Amino acid sequence: MYEQQKMMFEQNVRRCADRIISIYQPHRRPIVRGKAKATVEFGAKIGASIVSGYTYVDHVSWDAYNESSDLGMQLELYKKRFGMLPREIQADKLYLGKENRKHIKSCHVNCYNRPLGRPPKEENDTHAEDKKRAIGERNEMEGTFGTTKRVYRANDIRAKLDQTADTWIGACFFAKNIMKFLRGLLCLFFEKSGLKTFQKRIMSIFDKMEAVLPTPQGCVKEISKVS
Repeated sequence: MYEQQKMMFEQNVRRCADRIISIYQPHRRPIVRGKAKATVEFGAKIGASIVSGYTYVDHVSWDAYNESSDLGMQLELYKKRFGMLPREIQADKLYLGKENRKHIKSCHVNCYNRPLGRPPKEENDTHAEDKKRAIGERNEMEGTFGTTKRVYRANDIRAKLDQTADTWIGACFFAKNIMKFLRGLLCLFFEKSGLKTFQKRIMSIFDKMEAVLPTPQGCVKEISKVS
């Protein structure tokens, strides 16, 4: 940190590469987000994907990097986990530049995001329905990060080491996946038992419990998103 501050003072500049902002947490970096609430954030960037409602953490980094480079890696991780590539992929427009679109096409994976260039004058009804469905699936990713930060305390980091913080972030998503599994298990039990009315009452109580469950104090001030 001293060397960085000395360099900026001698050269009369206000920025430098990989700037250290904390003596106690030298792994933290300023990340420009451009949000109305905070233009600069100091948390981890997380690349995550959702498959059948379960969240997989693919990449955790404290550096300010371009998340679009994660897309190819995430496809490879999907293939490693499930033995095949996904039939389709939904991602934010940040990850759908020319190179990533070429890679998705070469892998024969469908993507229903808006194409680059001028939009077509007439759109196929089936393709329009696929685009609407894709928007809903992408919103699920946004909601996942919001829930993980708000309910499972992933926006309240108190770990000083980057390895400890990475583990804590994983624990927050693990707890969320456990709750997803328990909901499915309860639904299956009530479905087999034929107790539909009782199922609705129990699930409503279960949802209320989620907001007050004791969860460990989280690890990061903000989590960036990768779909």
